[in-house]
Amino acid sequence: MSTSAEAHHLRAFRFGKGMMAADFKSHILSRDEKGFGGIPFKRLLLGGISGGFAYTVFRFALPNVAIPAGVIVAVLLIVMTAPRGGLPLWMRLWLNLRGTLLLSAAGNQNGLAAELAKLLALSLESAELDGHALFAPPAGLVEVDLSEWVTFAHARDLDRGDGLVFVNAPLSAAMLDEEAL
Repeated sequence: MSTSAEAHHLRAFRFGKGMMAADFKSHILSRDEKGFGGIPFKRLLLGGISGGFAYTVFRFALPNVAIPAGVIVAVLLIVMTAPRGGLPLWMRLWLNLRGTLLLSAAGNQNGLAAELAKLLALSLESAELDGHALFAPPAGLVEVDLSEWVTFAHARDLDRGDGLVFVNAPLSAAMLDEEAL
């Protein structure tokens, strides 16, 4: 490593008074091969092979539209496989259609959307959100005993000791006996 490269390396990681910092791109899970125009090579290859296959099939059936059909299929596959938010466009469109169908079927269980949901074997229970299951803590977490903690509304209350204490059973017999004394 040359001295200018070493100096650049140190400047890139030197922050403040001797503190070290590094920037990571956490949104990148895998690296794609370079392609053309920002499109990864594997998507270009999929579009090209699919367009060539469509051209071959249309060449037998409708030779006059074989080239436009192949180009349209290739471009359509390149566009539909573009990732957005971690999902390809075709999957986002499918999930949007499925969600719209489920919500329409849940709203009117005797309508056309409900019949179409039954035909596609979509469960209407997935349209309902169960708050207890959705917001449940992950299994295996350690339970926190809040009775060990004292909560204060203001920092100045710390000196007086006027804090809120969590108890396990607020109206238990032991608590009532202590108050009677």
